[in-house]
Amino acid sequence: MSEVVSIKNLKKTYKSGIENLEVLQNVCLDVNGGETVVITGESGSGKSTLLNLIGGLDNATEGVIVVDGRDICRLNENELTDYRNRYIGFIFQFHYLLNDFNALENVLIPALIRGDRYDSAESRALTLLSDVGLKEHRHHYPSELSGGERQRIAVARALMNEPPLILADEPLGNLDERNSRVVEDILFSLVEKYRKTMVLVTHDPELAGRSDKYYKLGHGLLERA
Repeated sequence: MSEVVSIKNLKKTYKSGIENLEVLQNVCLDVNGGETVVITGESGSGKSTLLNLIGGLDNATEGVIVVDGRDICRLNENELTDYRNRYIGFIFQFHYLLNDFNALENVLIPALIRGDRYDSAESRALTLLSDVGLKEHRHHYPSELSGGERQRIAVARALMNEPPLILADEPLGNLDERNSRVVEDILFSLVEKYRKTMVLVTHDPELAGRSDKYYKLGHGLLERA
């Protein structure tokens, strides 16, 4: 099984006044194609920072992040934009749906940005809405959907461009227990159905039981659990 992500000696340091805050220290991580990796850690442990670095949303201080054979630390901004649009599916704690667009349009947006034909993109979006159980809600706006439904739309949107890699940052963090379990089951089942690779960060260690690999991040250090 080939490596999708290979991280070596990754460091991330932020300046705080006259001090340097080292958020990540010599992090190493290998993720193979089709694997689901769960990383747990307390708030402020650097989980989101790690995902942002893999997703090309932030710059590393030192180290190498190879995704699909490319060191993304060496990409320019235009290349990073293309990388994020074509290779990564992001799911955040907050859904970030656009309030002026309905559910179908929100799922469609990544494909339209990429330049896909509307008819083929619409067909795929409707399939994904069916996958998350919300096809009949396709004309509803975010304000007309529950929190759990909005997050299910976000899951569908993340899969829209058929990205090889899903990065999920506390995707259940804003949901009550019932909706959390629903979204969790949908997310893991669709990752398996579409044979995606996923890195999910959470403060909930119970999710580790659904992973192929489980790590803990604390004080900037990543360790296999």
